[in-house]
Order: sequence, then structure tokens, then C-alpha cells
Amino acid sequence: MSDLLVVFRPEDIEMEAKEFMSTYASYMQGAGLVGKRPDGHAIYPSRTAPIDEEHTKFYDDWVTLADALELNSAVSMDFYTDAWFGRDPKYQTVNARGNAMTHQICPNREEFWQYGAEIVKEMGSYPIDEVLLFGTGFIRDQFCFCDRCRKEFAPMVNQEPERLSYQYIIENPEYHSKWHSWRTDKVMQGIMYLQDAARDADEMVGRAEPLRIAVEILMDPETGLAEGGKDEYGYDYSRINEITGNLLVNLYPWSPLLPGKGSNEYSELVESLYFVKEFERRGGHVSLFRWGVTDMDQVRGLKAIA
Repeated sequence: MSDLLVVFRPEDIEMEAKEFMSTYASYMQGAGLVGKRPDGHAIYPSRTAPIDEEHTKFYDDWVTLADALELNSAVSMDFYTDAWFGRDPKYQTVNARGNAMTHQICPNREEFWQYGAEIVKEMGSYPIDEVLLFGTGFIRDQFCFCDRCRKEFAPMVNQEPERLSYQYIIENPEYHSKWHSWRTDKVMQGIMYLQDAARDADEMVGRAEPLRIAVEILMDPETGLAEGGKDEYGYDYSRINEITGNLLVNLYPWSPLLPGKGSNEYSELVESLYFVKEFERRGGHVSLFRWGVTDMDQVRGLKAIA
């Protein structure tokens, strides 16, 4: 966890890709670019997702130049955060009160896994090394209570679908444990679809090294850091290791600043990251990530944790 990769949005780079690479490539260890946004639009010429036409040429030039310069090339993809797909209410994730998150897709949707897999195949047709997969789980423990999730889960806890509530689940530790296991299975199935798609892309283009799928996990004190994230979002670090072998640890996504070295919060964060050693011992690769890094002090803070 020592190399630095900056992930750019095309609109943040006020020059053409060729000019940017000729100016900065010699200082870069890798080249990261947003490929599919939270609004559901792709910035490459997708045949599957809606397209942000303004940046398709930039994308083509960027990945071609990164490949020619032998930079580690990564493209990011928002998975269950997809406002375009979420226009259809049947795909929206819903809490127990019936409130839908219009920009979030329920992870219990095989057809959406297939949709995501097609996007991975498209991205993998380009000369890139890695897909950074964001938004890979349920958004909190209170989700999802859409009709499909109710119908599937309610019989597992001796309840009628329309009467199933979050309170009913958490009042019984056995039911709550089943809830966590069931949700985790859904999240892992979705990731498996994407990993299979990456292998298909490798075969299609004859890639020398397998396309990596780095799975984002959110780690914030608000949701219990590494251990709490398992129950909140449906993560299973061992199974992710078996499926993709790559983790992208998003540090403090709900907090504006990382804790200062020497503080109790810093010690708790470092202790929570101990699982990384076991993940890597089993052959996995782990990267630390943080959105909105704007100065070198923040970079040094990430490197110190790494």
C-alpha cells in the first residue's frame, strides 16, 4: 500500500488528455479516471449505459496514452449508485418505512448485476489494468425493504412480507444474524457477476495480466469501522478476497478529516485495519482511498496509515 494513484474527473482537467499526459505523466505512477458516474452515465462510448458525450474522446485518448506510457491505468465505476437506472421505482432501494432512495439500486437485483457486468466488459475492452468499483453494498443495515426483498426474506423469519419490519428483525438476534447473512450473500453474488465479466473481457482482448476488480469498502467510525461495515453494508472480506482479491478501503467517507496521529480515533482506525494483514497474507491486494484530497499533507496522512 505505498504507490499513489489519483483518480480524476475529466471536467477537473482543464486541458486535453494528450497535453496533460505530456506534462505530468513522468510524475505519475498510475492514471485513474472516472468511467461511470453516480448519475449512471458513462464517459466512454458505452452500448449499455447512457453516455456523457462531452468526454468520450478524452476517455479514449486518456486510456490509450496511459497504456502507451505503461502507466497503471484504472477506471472507476459507481455500481449501485445509479440515478439513471433508479428512475424506475422497482429498482430503488427502500427502507422499512417505504421511503425509496431514488439514486440507489437495491443490491438484490440479478438483472442489475447483469447490467453492471456488461459495463465491466465494455471497460475491459480498453487497455486498462483495473476497475475501481464504488458503491458495492447496501447503504445501511436498515435496507432493503423493497417488495422483492420482503418476499424473499420474510419467510426466513416466520413473518408475512407486508408485516416485515426492521424492528421485528433486530428484536430477535437470530433474525438479525440471518438478515446480515442474507444481505451479504446478495452483495457477494453481485460482485461475482462483475468478476466473471472481467474474465470474459480478458479472453476477448487477450489481456496479458488479468483485469483487476478493486471492491470499495466504506470504513467510518459512524458505521463501526471494519467490523461494523460487515453488518451495515453486507461486506465479507474473506469472500471478496476469494472473488476478486482486491480491496479499496474508503477511509472516513462521512467525515471531513482523518484523525490526527496520536489521537484515540487514529489508534482505533489503525487497529481496525489489522484485517488487511490477513487479507494480504492470503494473496490479496489492498489500497487505501479517500475522496477530495487537495494537498500533500492529506497525501502524507494516507501514506502514514498505509
